Amino acid sequence: MTGSGPAINEATVADFRRDGAVPLRGMFDSEWVEHVREGIARNMAEPGPYTRQYGAAGKGFFGDYCNWRRIPVYRDFVLDSPAPTIAARLMGASAVQFFHEHVLVKEPGCVEITP
Repeated sequence: MTGSGPAINEATVADFRRDGAVPLRGMFDSEWVEHVREGIARNMAEPGPYTRQYGAAGKGFFGDYCNWRRIPVYRDFVLDSPAPTIAARLMGASAVQFFHEHVLVKEPGCVEITP
Protein backbone atom coordinates (compact mmCIF):
# COMPACT_ATOMS: atom_id res chain seq x y z
CA MET A 1 0.00 0.00 0.00
CA THR A 2 1.29 3.40 -0.83
CA GLY A 3 1.24 6.38 1.48
CA SER A 4 0.69 9.13 -1.05
CA GLY A 5 -2.31 9.51 -3.30
CA PRO A 6 -2.94 11.51 -6.44
CA ALA A 7 -2.52 15.27 -6.34
CA ILE A 8 -5.53 17.38 -5.39
CA ASN A 9 -6.08 20.31 -7.74
CA GLU A 10 -6.87 23.88 -6.72
CA ALA A 11 -10.50 23.60 -7.88
CA THR A 12 -11.08 20.70 -5.47
CA VAL A 13 -9.46 22.65 -2.63
CA ALA A 14 -11.66 25.68 -3.42
CA ASP A 15 -14.78 23.48 -3.54
CA PHE A 16 -13.89 21.95 -0.16
CA ARG A 17 -13.32 25.33 1.44
CA ARG A 18 -16.61 26.63 0.04
CA ASP A 19 -18.78 23.53 0.64
CA GLY A 20 -17.07 21.73 3.53
CA ALA A 21 -17.02 18.40 1.64
CA VAL A 22 -15.90 17.06 -1.75
CA PRO A 23 -15.89 13.67 -3.47
CA LEU A 24 -12.36 12.25 -3.61
CA ARG A 25 -12.49 9.48 -6.17
CA GLY A 26 -9.27 7.62 -6.84
CA MET A 27 -7.35 9.01 -3.86
CA PHE A 28 -6.70 5.56 -2.33
CA ASP A 29 -5.28 2.56 -4.17
CA SER A 30 -7.23 -0.70 -4.21
CA GLU A 31 -5.10 -2.18 -1.43
CA TRP A 32 -6.15 0.61 0.96
CA VAL A 33 -9.79 0.25 -0.07
CA GLU A 34 -9.71 -3.50 0.57
CA HIS A 35 -7.86 -3.03 3.87
CA VAL A 36 -10.54 -0.61 5.12
CA ARG A 37 -13.30 -2.96 3.89
CA GLU A 38 -11.81 -5.67 6.09
CA GLY A 39 -11.81 -3.30 9.06
CA ILE A 40 -15.43 -2.31 8.49
CA ALA A 41 -16.45 -5.98 8.20
CA ARG A 42 -14.75 -6.66 11.54
CA ASN A 43 -16.38 -3.58 13.07
CA MET A 44 -19.84 -4.76 11.97
CA ALA A 45 -19.18 -8.31 13.22
CA GLU A 46 -17.77 -7.03 16.54
CA PRO A 47 -19.62 -3.75 17.23
CA GLY A 48 -18.14 -1.26 19.66
CA PRO A 49 -19.83 0.47 22.60
CA TYR A 50 -21.09 3.37 20.46
CA THR A 51 -22.76 1.25 17.78
CA ARG A 52 -26.16 2.26 16.54
CA GLN A 53 -28.51 0.75 13.98
CA TYR A 54 -30.45 3.53 12.29
CA GLY A 55 -33.84 2.50 10.87
CA ALA A 56 -35.07 -1.00 10.13
CA ALA A 57 -32.68 -3.80 9.24
CA GLY A 58 -32.21 -3.94 5.48
CA LYS A 59 -33.56 -0.40 5.04
CA GLY A 60 -31.44 1.50 7.51
CA PHE A 61 -27.75 1.73 8.27
CA PHE A 62 -25.02 0.80 10.72
CA GLY A 63 -23.08 3.44 12.60
CA ASP A 64 -20.18 3.16 15.02
CA TYR A 65 -17.20 5.24 16.09
CA CYS A 66 -14.11 5.42 18.29
CA ASN A 67 -12.86 1.96 17.34
CA TRP A 68 -9.41 2.81 15.98
CA ARG A 69 -7.64 1.46 19.06
CA ARG A 70 -9.28 -1.98 18.83
CA ILE A 71 -9.37 -2.30 15.03
CA PRO A 72 -5.79 -1.88 13.77
CA VAL A 73 -6.94 -1.32 10.17
CA TYR A 74 -8.42 2.03 11.20
CA ARG A 75 -5.21 3.08 12.93
CA ASP A 76 -3.20 2.00 9.86
CA PHE A 77 -5.45 4.06 7.60
CA VAL A 78 -5.24 7.17 9.76
CA LEU A 79 -1.48 7.03 10.22
CA ASP A 80 -0.14 5.40 7.05
CA SER A 81 -2.55 6.08 4.18
CA PRO A 82 -2.75 9.25 2.08
CA ALA A 83 -5.60 10.48 4.36
CA PRO A 84 -3.54 12.86 6.54
CA THR A 85 -1.85 14.43 3.51
CA ILE A 86 -5.19 14.82 1.74
CA ALA A 87 -6.79 16.40 4.81
CA ALA A 88 -3.89 18.84 5.25
CA ARG A 89 -4.02 19.84 1.58
CA LEU A 90 -7.77 20.46 1.65
CA MET A 91 -7.57 22.52 4.84
CA GLY A 92 -4.37 24.35 3.91
CA ALA A 93 -2.74 23.06 7.09
CA SER A 94 0.85 22.08 7.79
CA ALA A 95 -0.35 19.36 10.21
CA VAL A 96 -3.60 17.58 11.04
CA GLN A 97 -4.98 16.29 14.33
CA PHE A 98 -6.89 12.99 14.36
CA PHE A 99 -10.02 13.16 16.53
CA HIS A 100 -11.78 9.85 15.87
CA GLU A 101 -13.16 7.70 13.09
CA HIS A 102 -16.88 7.35 12.44
CA VAL A 103 -18.16 4.53 10.26
CA LEU A 104 -21.55 4.71 8.54
CA VAL A 105 -22.61 1.79 6.34
CA LYS A 106 -25.87 2.36 4.46
CA GLU A 107 -27.74 -0.51 2.85
CA PRO A 108 -28.73 -0.15 -0.83
CA GLY A 109 -32.10 1.61 -0.96
CA CYS A 110 -31.68 3.04 2.55
CA VAL A 111 -34.37 5.63 3.26
CA GLU A 112 -33.00 6.84 6.59
CA ILE A 113 -31.47 10.30 6.74
CA THR A 114 -27.97 10.53 8.21
CA PRO A 115 -28.17 12.52 11.46
